[in-house]
Amino acid sequence: MIALILAIALVVVVGFYLHLWLRYRKHVHQVAFLFKAISNGDYGFLFHTKSTDKNERQIVQSLNHVKEVLQRARDEQIQRERYYEQILDAVDTGILVIDDERGLVLQHNQAASRLLQRDPITHLCQIKSQLHEFAIRDTYTTLKDRHVRIVGFSDIKSELERQEIDTWVKLIRVLTHEIMNTLTPVISISKTLLDESEGACREGLQIIYKTSNELIAFVDNYRKFTHLPQPIPDTFYLNPFLERMATLAAHDVAVRVTPKDLMVYADEGLIARVVTNLLKNATEAIDTDGHITISAYTDAEERVVIDVTNDGRPIPPEIASNIFVPFFTTKPEGSGIGLPISRQIMGLSNGSISLVEDEGKTTFRLVFY
Repeated sequence: MIALILAIALVVVVGFYLHLWLRYRKHVHQVAFLFKAISNGDYGFLFHTKSTDKNERQIVQSLNHVKEVLQRARDEQIQRERYYEQILDAVDTGILVIDDERGLVLQHNQAASRLLQRDPITHLCQIKSQLHEFAIRDTYTTLKDRHVRIVGFSDIKSELERQEIDTWVKLIRVLTHEIMNTLTPVISISKTLLDESEGACREGLQIIYKTSNELIAFVDNYRKFTHLPQPIPDTFYLNPFLERMATLAAHDVAVRVTPKDLMVYADEGLIARVVTNLLKNATEAIDTDGHITISAYTDAEERVVIDVTNDGRPIPPEIASNIFVPFFTTKPEGSGIGLPISRQIMGLSNGSISLVEDEGKTTFRLVFY
């Protein structure tokens, strides 16, 4: 009898121990599953139990609570990261976060893509040569056990050019407004008096009337600098476009486009004004046996480039430094607004224009970013 009781007690103890061991294994499995799912970024699970045992329900509720706390922390972190990304994308300075050992670009803002004309940016080798064109500021830190380099860069030259153009535009608008307001009544009154006068007085009024009209035409020519239309860009092929521009020139022009199906995204009408002005200047700079060439191609950064080259007289340095200044001209009949307007058009077209002197040849280079 005693042996039977001991056997039953042993079975009960073993069964109770087995029950505890199974519950322990179950909870260990749940905890392991919890951390594995969280490490993989999976928060779409929920532990359920139909057990009437209060302790087991409490353990399951605790695991679910841990999951909710971690998920809430993760969501808040994601919101902060998005907030910081929006701040970075709102600034005009390009920002790159680079793995300093491997050169991988871990993060960049929209300004970086816009300035470098590349998206996505994955490695430093893609943009290393381009960064030399900008004003750069570096800082170093450690991020998730990585030594990272944070690069901030900005296009100081383009910004200064935009500010310079804006200043000239404002000045010209004020001057032309004041001159036009002053001359308009002079013209009107002189015209009225001219119709009613005779002799020497009439001759003097004719001079006043003619001079006033010439001055109005002169001022109106400068007003064009301040009233450029907004570009309406579209994609067009460069080869037929440049061939047409060459046909309209007052001198033979060689056209070289590589590849032949090269295209650009810009306002064709505005770019035509720029190319026409450059061809006119090139024609005036060469002798009768001189040469003019238009070359279109893509550079190492995959930007579309148009070069208008002539082998005429080189531009002296003291003149070259002022050719994009409004109203500066060395021509007796020149207005001094052709190249400034061209620079303004290229700026509105997300591009640039520059003078390149090389091997006795003068090249005006248009670059579309």
